[in-house]
Amino acid sequence: MDANSQGAAELLEALMRTAARFSEMGRSVSRDFFPHVRAEPVSDLAGPAVRLGAALALPGHDLVFETAVAVGEETFSVRGGLVLDGEEDILVLPSVETADAVACAALLDRYADELTTPARWHVQRLIEACEEDS
Repeated sequence: MDANSQGAAELLEALMRTAARFSEMGRSVSRDFFPHVRAEPVSDLAGPAVRLGAALALPGHDLVFETAVAVGEETFSVRGGLVLDGEEDILVLPSVETADAVACAALLDRYADELTTPARWHVQRLIEACEEDS
């Protein structure tokens, strides 16, 4: 297998890991905060960028955790973020371009980690705020 094929295989594996991590995070948070949180996967493989993540529905709020990988002529571009209620950017991970598929895969893994690790904290904070407002 040549270097390009190996890089493409590593990127595909990183995409599958990312989808699995967001799916597991959504299930875990939904289970821990049942019945207040519902999770749905974010999965768009047909647009100009592959989008993977999770959307969490809470009482009065929606949280969307998302990564995206776009492929250009000679580069890959990776971005990520967490958006509250479709309007407020809670966390914006910068768009980074690289010509190396292996570096793109590593960046995707890092972005998935940066988004999934604090997910439970964000949900807890919003649920507590809703309880205080009640």
